[in-house]
Amino acid sequence: MGDLLQLLTVEVSNDGMTATLQCNENKMLDLNKCSITYQHLIDFIQENNVVFGILEKQVQHVVHHFTSSTFPITIAEGKKKQDGKNGKIHYVMNTNTEVDRSQQWDFRDVMRLPVVKRGEKIATTIPPTKGIDGMTVYGKKIRSKDGKPSYMKAGENVNFNQDEETFYAIADGLVNFGMKVLNVYTVYEVNEDISMRTGNISFVGSVIIRGDVPSGFTVEASGDIKIYGIVESATIKAGGSIYISEGIAGLKTGNMEAGEDIYVGYMNQANAQAGQSIHVEQSILHSNCSAVYDITCRHGNIIGGTLFAGYSIEANNIGNRMNTPTMLSIGIDHHLYKEQVNLEKQRDQLRDNITKMDVIKQKLDAQGPLNDSKTKITLLKLEHSYNKSKEELNEVESTLQKMDTEKDDLDYTDLKVFGTIFTNTVVAFGKYRRTIDKNYDRVIVKMEENDIIIKSNIL
Repeated sequence: MGDLLQLLTVEVSNDGMTATLQCNENKMLDLNKCSITYQHLIDFIQENNVVFGILEKQVQHVVHHFTSSTFPITIAEGKKKQDGKNGKIHYVMNTNTEVDRSQQWDFRDVMRLPVVKRGEKIATTIPPTKGIDGMTVYGKKIRSKDGKPSYMKAGENVNFNQDEETFYAIADGLVNFGMKVLNVYTVYEVNEDISMRTGNISFVGSVIIRGDVPSGFTVEASGDIKIYGIVESATIKAGGSIYISEGIAGLKTGNMEAGEDIYVGYMNQANAQAGQSIHVEQSILHSNCSAVYDITCRHGNIIGGTLFAGYSIEANNIGNRMNTPTMLSIGIDHHLYKEQVNLEKQRDQLRDNITKMDVIKQKLDAQGPLNDSKTKITLLKLEHSYNKSKEELNEVESTLQKMDTEKDDLDYTDLKVFGTIFTNTVVAFGKYRRTIDKNYDRVIVKMEENDIIIKSNIL
């Protein structure tokens, strides 16, 4: 047996991870007729310092198939080390900037901003894992490395919950994915003109644009919007206020909607609705404006268009020497005004229908007793329509009566003119209207005893 084992050698790879059993075949011996025991082979392997990862099945194979074709054969394998995985940040929010190109897609929507709402979960941390040591066939330990923790700090408007290992937004805004700091910015800045490079903007905070907004683009923000350039026939919508340093040339389709105030250099053929007031530095030309409180244009002119203000309108000049029609309505919201106009049209239509049905009914009554069943059915349908129209008319008239502005409600409303109000300007206070039939300089127009009066403006 000893001579037989002398034919065998154990070779170990340089990294100590594999042990191979080799056989130096001696022609004097017929290996096919030789045999070896399991224990002797194990002892031989261990005598060659291979003590770990011995493959029992391979050893058994050598024992039972001790032939030249068996060799070389792997009889031990080490255990590779497994380094731990580094910790990482898993973003829970949608970080995709691709826009939805469905049927409603606007080709100006070129990028989706990664925004979050207050209290929304932004990301969670995944902790690192421990490493698992390896071992060579010599029984030598191979040291592994533990994973490194991810390093991310909660920055501006971000809170880190230690218990949940989670980052939360504490304000609405744009998520900034820094290398080491996670921020939520409440202001989105564009330091150029809006173009196809920037695309339309929809943001949950405030927006600053240091350039122009060309025709066709849309800028929306839940906060304020400040634009340093010119706005063309674009759409500007803000939950807060809108500030436009230059002005808006709307070409009749440009639109501004603000939950609070609108401040603009000038307005030309634009549409504007403000939840509070509209302040124009220069002029308002051929525009449609609506403000819950006031519209002021003290240094400029209001020419053409239709303006609605809940309390007051102020301007230098109103109308012009060409007698351009200009409509000013004070003391009523323009949405309410439109509803009132529609109801008045509905009232007039119902009255006309009732009058026509009265005429038909009188003609049928004049014919005497009705024997024809068809005529009786027609009369029944007519009476049903008549009664239904009367009910609708009563409801419309009741609604219009409630909408009529009382005298006390108009006591604090006025129109202040610091220059001239020209002929063909229509001034309305609630349901009361007056067309200016001559030019007036420096006047206040207001309601007194259910009448629109014009007083000299001493301011």
